[in-house]
Amino acid sequence: MAEDGLDIGAEEGKSGSKKKLIIIVALLLVLMGGGAAAYFFLLSGPSSGGSSAEAEAAALANEPSIYLDLAPAFTIDFMVEGRQRYVQLNMTVKSKNASQVDAVTLHMPLIRNSLVLLFSSQSFDELQTAEGKVALKTAALDAINGILEQETGQGGIDAVLFTNFVMQ
Repeated sequence: MAEDGLDIGAEEGKSGSKKKLIIIVALLLVLMGGGAAAYFFLLSGPSSGGSSAEAEAAALANEPSIYLDLAPAFTIDFMVEGRQRYVQLNMTVKSKNASQVDAVTLHMPLIRNSLVLLFSSQSFDELQTAEGKVALKTAALDAINGILEQETGQGGIDAVLFTNFVMQ
């Protein structure tokens, strides 16, 4: 009888270890499934924040450029050594972002006002040099993008092009 009791206990120990093994395997499968789900949702799903901005910039890089003429021409008068001088300037803006080009059209009065004030504050002598013209293009681009950031929350104009620059 004593032997029968040992045999029964050994069989119960074997079935208990099988149950523990099944529980451990089930827990491992649940943990692996949870890890796979976390990977799927966190790493392979659509990103937010800076990554979406980078993705948008990459998508726009493949788009053709859009040009918008800032007509009519800007005419600015200067007094230089007692003589009246004029600068006539035609400008075009370049962007790959159609919505920002539309925003330039929408906010054109504010942009033109800012550009007239910028152009009027320049020195006629400096505008005669290539460096002065490049500095003016950079300042105009910064002014336009500043207004767009203020009004829409983002810049978007890639370049300012002078299509006509007459000094008299």
